[in-house]
Amino acid sequence: MRFRFVHTGDLHLDSPFLGLGQAVPERIATALRDATLHSWDRIVRLAIDGKVDGVLVAGDVFEGANRTLRAQVAFRDGLARLAQERISSFVVTGNHDPLSGWEPAVTWPGLAYRFPAGEVSSRPLMRDGTEIARIHGISYAVRDVTRNLAATFHREADEPFAIGLLHANVGGIEGYGNYAPCSLSDLAASGMDYWALGHIHKHAILRAADPTVVYCGNPQGRDPGEADPRGCYLVEVDDSGNVQAKFRAMDVVRWQRLNLSIEEIATEEALCQAIGDAIETAATAAGRSIVALVTLTGRGPLHTSLRRPAVLRDVHSLVRERFGIGEPFAWLETIRDATRPSIDLAARRESGDLLGETLREFERSRIALREGQQADLHDLLLDLYDHPRVRRALGGAQPGTAELLALLDSAEAQVIDQLDETG
Repeated sequence: MRFRFVHTGDLHLDSPFLGLGQAVPERIATALRDATLHSWDRIVRLAIDGKVDGVLVAGDVFEGANRTLRAQVAFRDGLARLAQERISSFVVTGNHDPLSGWEPAVTWPGLAYRFPAGEVSSRPLMRDGTEIARIHGISYAVRDVTRNLAATFHREADEPFAIGLLHANVGGIEGYGNYAPCSLSDLAASGMDYWALGHIHKHAILRAADPTVVYCGNPQGRDPGEADPRGCYLVEVDDSGNVQAKFRAMDVVRWQRLNLSIEEIATEEALCQAIGDAIETAATAAGRSIVALVTLTGRGPLHTSLRRPAVLRDVHSLVRERFGIGEPFAWLETIRDATRPSIDLAARRESGDLLGETLREFERSRIALREGQQADLHDLLLDLYDHPRVRRALGGAQPGTAELLALLDSAEAQVIDQLDETG
């Protein structure tokens, strides 16, 4: 039987935006505080307008084990709107909102079901008295779940379509806690037709079929590291059990990373115009409010001006003034200067002075890195990163090749600024 459902998770309702400075106007600050709640509202409207049969929520509905009343009521109200349209909802908890946490006494509607912890249980997804799918799920009792929960999921013989609902890290994805660790092989062995996963904030289809394995991602980015479109999946299953999962952007405010070259920009005033135009174009393309993170790149005469902190600060201020208090808003959060001096590098490398020799050494280091011969550089960093206090300050792990190349570029630009000015 053909049916549809929404797969979402990692709502982190009523959680703050991070990475913002103190200058954010109150109107924008309020919009950012409410963004996670409004993204949940958009998901509910998508489900209702799409006439889906069910909504699956794969953990971390709330930011912390102690849910705020505001978040709990907002979530309950969304579930109630779904129930009014006869749409069932199925929820598991994750590491951020385990069942051991505190929550205010808020009554959920009858068509909303939260899976218990302990062991996997199942619930039918019904339409007109007929079971069209069976949802298997398990919640986190506590935050630190380290056992392989996926290995405990098993399809039953009489199921028309089997869905696993789980908050887990598949394959040890870096940058996320290794909660309920499992592999794609574990998921395939369960017999599920579709895995509705949560925990990883970047949406992805890990496997297209047999079974379909999907991370829904979070529906609202909350810091500069979550700059891509965020949303959920609208999933359709046809009469033969074939799955089509389509991503739908649900974010209210989008972090937008913009790179702008200064190579064709001659003056500071033109730079202000170019940054403003880039932000306006990005906001129009996004179709929603954005928080812009601008990086200036390339070589040009403006590099020397941009090395003066006051110039970049004034550019920042002038661009912000251009956008006023429009709706949707476009807020310029940061401008990062990654420009390079305007010189003929190839010619300067051939010179016999100190700068020429220094530039040749930088180039030799780049070539070694690109050819996988980074041992010398790593040896130079080894003592630094072996120091426990310094290692914590630097983030724990030595930089990889791409990071080392970026550091070389930055160091080279600073050397050129110093040596080229003094001849």
